[in-house]
Amino acid sequence: MIPVTVHLYTILQRQTPDGPQRQLEVLLPPGSTIADLIAYLGITLPEEAMLVVMNGRHTDTTHILHPHDHVHLMPAMSGG
Repeated sequence: MIPVTVHLYTILQRQTPDGPQRQLEVLLPPGSTIADLIAYLGITLPEEAMLVVMNGRHTDTTHILHPHDHVHLMPAMSGG
């Protein structure tokens, strides 16, 4: 299992199985992707409606996770 730190923002904080959380540590099987992480957390917001940042760089949900990665999940915002 690989440890990953997840940072959640705004509405995503309320979509975790254990109630609202801003940051959590998860253990995932080797070879897991960010999409797998999102499914594990039970987040229902469509992937195309999220901004994903891993270790300070914008990425997509197909990226494979490595031990001690930091993943930030944010809902995409619009307005005017």
